[in-house]
Amino acid sequence: MPSAAPLPELAGALPTTPPPQRPRRMSLRATGMLAILALIALATVMVASAFLFRGAVQSHLEALEASHGRYERLLEERQELLRAGADLQAADLRLRRAFEERVQLLKATRHFIDGSTVTIATLAWIGITSIGALALLFFARLAGDITTVRARALAILTGDRSRGKALARRDELRELGDAVDSLAAALAKREQDLAVERRHVMHQEKLATIGSMAAGVIREIGNPIAAIDGHARALLEAQAAGAPLEPGNVQTILQETARLIAITREINGLAAAPAAQWQLASLNEVVTQGLALLRYEPRLADVQVHTELDPMLPAVNCRADRLVQLLTNLVINAADATAGLPAHTARLAIATREAAGGIELRVEDNGCGFSNEVLQRAFDPLFTTKPAGKGTGLGLPLCRAIAEEHGGRITLEPLPRGGARATLWLPLDQGEKSLD
Repeated sequence: MPSAAPLPELAGALPTTPPPQRPRRMSLRATGMLAILALIALATVMVASAFLFRGAVQSHLEALEASHGRYERLLEERQELLRAGADLQAADLRLRRAFEERVQLLKATRHFIDGSTVTIATLAWIGITSIGALALLFFARLAGDITTVRARALAILTGDRSRGKALARRDELRELGDAVDSLAAALAKREQDLAVERRHVMHQEKLATIGSMAAGVIREIGNPIAAIDGHARALLEAQAAGAPLEPGNVQTILQETARLIAITREINGLAAAPAAQWQLASLNEVVTQGLALLRYEPRLADVQVHTELDPMLPAVNCRADRLVQLLTNLVINAADATAGLPAHTARLAIATREAAGGIELRVEDNGCGFSNEVLQRAFDPLFTTKPAGKGTGLGLPLCRAIAEEHGGRITLEPLPRGGARATLWLPLDQGEKSLD
């Protein structure tokens, strides 16, 4: 039996309409260049300040050295006057003034060095702190907006198609956020189109199933039509001969007519469009309904069908009509796999049970089975191992789509004794389901 690729329509390209362009306030590249220029400007100011400070200190030191030189010369002159016995009053006055000048210059130099050091350190601290604070604010906001865009993208992956909150910025990141929202809108529209297309494909697949059952239906209704025709002719002949009417003939006609009505009702039920309502239903009833519809399928005419349905199986929230379609596809695939067996040896087993927090449906056959290569491609759309004209390659992809729609999964595996097994698992707790 031909796991799991999306339907062919999933290969379609999404709309590529670009988001509307908004005037930028400042791009991230421009902001980064501005920050670098600010650092360069701060470094330039600091270097210029250092050179100015060095020049000013050098001037003070030169003045201090000159004052010290004058003081030394005056001191030497006083020593000479002292040795010559001259009056020292004028020399002492000049010496005292030179000493006081030297003290004043030394004090001014110290004040200048201390003040310049504090000023340069303050300017450096203010500049570095301001740039650091602006950088911290910028990157904190940038990280927050990136986290918002990332969360929006992850929400899209989980199925959220609503528009996210617009970012309060006008740069490349805002454009990225708008592009993500445009992607969500495009995906929402695409998913709506896919849902409609999937319903059409499922309905076409059901009609194809009805077409393959046409021969069995014709054979099934041929017998009651022949019986009605024979009894009607017998009634006409009896009436022409003047013989009394036999009630058995009329009763047989009514029975065969009721049989025809039942057959046509069942076929109409299979051809009906899928129900759009989720409701609690029993998987056992799905199996019973599906097998009732398949009794007209010619490929099951020589197949022994055995059922093992758990009578305590809990109900599941589902679309019963789609599960009937899934079961129909699995049973027909199993019947095709047994087509090459000798007469009266084909067997098919259908079982239901509760397992792993959900319920399971198993369909087993004793047919030809499949290879690992076929198993890897079994759920690929349009892939089939059946001869041309006998398979569309859509049955198993539709089965997987139906299973995933119900929050479940479907698997295929070969059986050791030959044949294959298809297992459908559906969760019991699926939450609230909305209409398409």
